[in-house]
Amino acid sequence: MNPIGGQQHQELDDYHFKFKISIVGDSGVGKTTFLDAISSTLGSVVENEQSSELHIKTTFYIDDAYQYKIVYFDMPGKERHHKYIHKYVNGSTAILFLFDTTKRTSFEKAEQWINDCEKCDIPIKILVGNKIDLSMTKKNLINPVTKVEAVALARKYGMEYFETCSVGEASIVQVFDHLFNSLLSLIPNPPDPEQLMGKNVVLGKRVLNDVKFKLSLAELLPNYD
Repeated sequence: MNPIGGQQHQELDDYHFKFKISIVGDSGVGKTTFLDAISSTLGSVVENEQSSELHIKTTFYIDDAYQYKIVYFDMPGKERHHKYIHKYVNGSTAILFLFDTTKRTSFEKAEQWINDCEKCDIPIKILVGNKIDLSMTKKNLINPVTKVEAVALARKYGMEYFETCSVGEASIVQVFDHLFNSLLSLIPNPPDPEQLMGKNVVLGKRVLNDVKFKLSLAELLPNYD
């Protein structure tokens, strides 16, 4: 898998598949730093939109067979956003719930964020404990979150758990590798429109213009005389 550069990412609709990735958690847990690291290290950023409420980054990737467009949404994390966070994350292919391992309140709130998003049918969910380097080295921390607790929460909701550092890229790569492999597992080979239904995978023109895919799609449509 390689980032796409040069003229290839000038056409933002020139891809096989598009994924929406939502990053959710309390304010201050490091969502924006995490997004900057994962997007700049693992792909080519082609769009960057930021407002007081939302931060969106669009990246492109390519592997041996397909070209992918991944749109990351850094979701607002204030208390008032809990009641309608599901509207932000709706349509996501994957969602990452972040908490700060040095702040127990952010871990306790993580379960609330998870429950708030349960009404949305999101295929891939991952729990991420951030700033693990600080929880291991910072002195006088009061009741930091342990890995045992975090793993238990992840298992409760059928998720994988990863720990990441507040700085550095090695831990981010582990999260991305799992995330991207999980995304690829949603796509049948060859792409079958019936098996893609309900997975929140957006089809690009490279798939829609493929003759074999058009024939498969035609088989699903009703016949009219």
